[in-house]
Amino acid sequence: MADAARPRRRHLALPASRFIGRDGELDAIAELFRRGDRLVTVWGPAGMGKTRLALELASRWADARAGEAVWLCELTACRDLRAVCGTVARAIGAHVAAGRREATLVERIGRALAAEGPALLVLDNLEHVLEQTAPALDAWVRAAPELRFLATSRERTRLPGEISYELGPLGLPAEGSTEQSAAVALFLDRAAAHRAAAPPPHGDERLADVAALVRRLEGIPLAIELAAAREGVLGVRGLLARLGSRLDLLAGAARGREARQATLRGAIEWSWDLLDDRERRALACCSVFRGPFTLAAAAAALAETDAAAIDRVEALRDKSLLRAAPPGSDGATRFALYEGVRELAAEKLAERGEREGAAERHAAFYLAAGEAAAADFERRGGLDALNRIAGDLEELLAVAERALAAVALHAGSEGAAEGAPAAAALHAGPRAAAERALRALSAIEPVLSTRGPFGAQLELLDRALAAAEALAADPRVVARALAARGRARRLRGQTDAALDDLERARAQAAALGAEALLSGILADLGVLHHGRREMERARDHYEQAIALHRALGDRRAEGRALGNLGALHHDERREGEAAAYYERAIAIAAEIGDGRQEGIFSTNAGLLEQERGAPAQARRRYERAVAILGEVGDLRLLAITLGNLGALHHEEGRPADARACHGRAVALLREVGDRRSEAIALCRLGAALASVEAVEEARRALEPAERLLAQLGDEPDVELARVASGFVDLALAQAARRAGRGDEAGAHADAARRRIARAREGSPSSASRSDDVRLLLRILERSLAALGLPEARAEGERELLLTEGARFVRPPGSGWHDLRERHAARRLLLALAEQQRCAPGRGLSLVALKEAGWPGERILTEAAANRIYVAMNQLRKLGMKPWLRRDAEGYWLDPALPVHYVAVEPAAMGGGDSPGGETGEGGGGGRRKRR
Repeated sequence: MADAARPRRRHLALPASRFIGRDGELDAIAELFRRGDRLVTVWGPAGMGKTRLALELASRWADARAGEAVWLCELTACRDLRAVCGTVARAIGAHVAAGRREATLVERIGRALAAEGPALLVLDNLEHVLEQTAPALDAWVRAAPELRFLATSRERTRLPGEISYELGPLGLPAEGSTEQSAAVALFLDRAAAHRAAAPPPHGDERLADVAALVRRLEGIPLAIELAAAREGVLGVRGLLARLGSRLDLLAGAARGREARQATLRGAIEWSWDLLDDRERRALACCSVFRGPFTLAAAAAALAETDAAAIDRVEALRDKSLLRAAPPGSDGATRFALYEGVRELAAEKLAERGEREGAAERHAAFYLAAGEAAAADFERRGGLDALNRIAGDLEELLAVAERALAAVALHAGSEGAAEGAPAAAALHAGPRAAAERALRALSAIEPVLSTRGPFGAQLELLDRALAAAEALAADPRVVARALAARGRARRLRGQTDAALDDLERARAQAAALGAEALLSGILADLGVLHHGRREMERARDHYEQAIALHRALGDRRAEGRALGNLGALHHDERREGEAAAYYERAIAIAAEIGDGRQEGIFSTNAGLLEQERGAPAQARRRYERAVAILGEVGDLRLLAITLGNLGALHHEEGRPADARACHGRAVALLREVGDRRSEAIALCRLGAALASVEAVEEARRALEPAERLLAQLGDEPDVELARVASGFVDLALAQAARRAGRGDEAGAHADAARRRIARAREGSPSSASRSDDVRLLLRILERSLAALGLPEARAEGERELLLTEGARFVRPPGSGWHDLRERHAARRLLLALAEQQRCAPGRGLSLVALKEAGWPGERILTEAAANRIYVAMNQLRKLGMKPWLRRDAEGYWLDPALPVHYVAVEPAAMGGGDSPGGETGEGGGGGRRKRR
């Protein structure tokens, strides 16, 4: 042990700048030493702040342990083991004679270290002498059991007992946030230090720019410090604009640093120089990846076997030139490059003359994988295929952009390549490059059409299609891309342009005899005409598609078309046919394991249940669909289903629950870029907010919704926004009534009634054409009725209202009546209502009525007739006498009597047989999903 009287030496020269962030890392490393670990290697890529962290930890360790020595050995200038031994010997004050053999030097230093007792030895920048030094370090660790070793390196030592602590980037602010993260704090501190004058105030706008900058710099401390040194000249936005060439931007900005740390380029070049040639080639080839990549993709880009690729990737990972990336949505392990490393590696790839070959191999790999996954999704649907495409989305976009750059380069367009390996795509000529772009963009379409953002590939598709058609590209590739663009345009609300694309695609597919492609396009045309409410055209296209799907044996596509045909019947108020088609579509989806389509048509069936006044069944359908679509990851359809569930909550008198559902739906739809559905969700959200008297919030939701729907130009949707504003009128009426301002309350209620009347005007009216409008009308009318204003009940008093199962009934001009104990009368009324819907004016026979009123009972004909007479008499006494009709065929309800189902029983409102506040038209609201 060292002599207690011996002075403890400390060789620490701390930088003048403040240490910012990394408290968690410091605590974690200190805890490793406290628990008994003796060799800790802090490793990571260039510029991550390993040396600064080690210095700070050594300083704090020395302050906390005044009796222990702390030594810093800077190894940058060392080139061999002898130099390392000399540096360590000088740091600890050991006398080692020159000229000794290396083995003797190592042994003598080990004895000297053991004599020091408890101490901390920091070996900084070990990576370039690691191979020679590792055995010596292992010997020193074993020789000095009380000594702790902290090494910094771009590579792990892999010695026995080593604890490797990977140092990552500084904490970053969330997207769109101005929070003071460690990365933001570092930039602001270093920028202030470089300013002669007082720094600008940290307003929200500047902080937002700084947050965006440090995110682009990936939280790498060296890059942040170098950028901060130039902020005074370029400003934060100037730095952001010039980050396309960060190696040159972040150069020559720092003084007082070693050359390898003075610039980002120098820091990364230092790591490059430590690689062997095979590793350099591998790193250079990896620069063709835009984002994270798998081992299989690396093997393809390197043109090596899987085993060889694993060796190269592992070596680059160990040297901190590749980082571990989060697994993709497909669950595969992925690796990535920091942007500075990618930029330098791309330069090296070009210098080696391998850029075109690597880009070709990259494109071939991702096109094959993307098209296989897209075909799998088309055949079977399912989460796995979508996740495979999503995992390769960025790379497929890169393939398309490089191909388009090649076409532009061939045409002589200015700025065509922007440094991308465009020439690679010209290997087979500009036509092949255009086809490659279309193939890549068609492959990613399933992900963008289900998860968004919608229209993300539209600009690229426009360019690629223009080039492909000018170059007479493969018509099959063009037809598929036209169909993809048509679907994307439809989802963006560009229906005329979408129709043109789909018709052109249909004509090309028909001319080619490509029946599988044609069948899908026909279904898409059906969806588009359906959305435009051109019902006969939609029906014709759906039926053509179904015939082709069946001939091809494509069960998934058949189920989709059947479900869409059900939605068409639903919109035409043919509810029995709609229910049958929905059930067939759901059964096919369940049979083939297509959760997405099962979710779609479960939602549609829920809408139908809601319109029929069966909220419990509707809720079960919606909740099932939410679970399935959440698992599948289809954000658009999940949002739409949440909106339908929220509408059910609102209809059942739970506007706070409705508000939560609609708020989530709006956020999801905004994320995926479905503008029309977002606007509809905002209308529903505004109605729910107004119903909890959050009037200003409601207006903030409704105003942009009305503007957007007006731009899209669909009249029923525009009317929806006006009806939703009726809830604001209603909230103002309620507030005025509570304040005793009766005239003002009446004026606001009249404004709401005018909105209702307008939605019902015309033939067909907006109410008859849109289930969304019908839903909000129904809720609004009931809410007006609850105010007790006579005008608000006038429409409802001319209707027959039934709750679920006709447990309660309100005939025209009457109050609510309880039929829960009058089973036969209740069943007969339901049968008559169903007959009126399916065959208005046609009577139900005594046989049919007997089976409806007393199902399964064996009753003589005369007795049955008597029972029917008694039950009908009960209904007459409740107020149904003017509406019950009878002739030789049987009984029926007057076709002029509107019959509607309501979701809330009067008992829930303190009802019983007293007149209730429930009026309004039946029919559930919601976006039916036609896909």
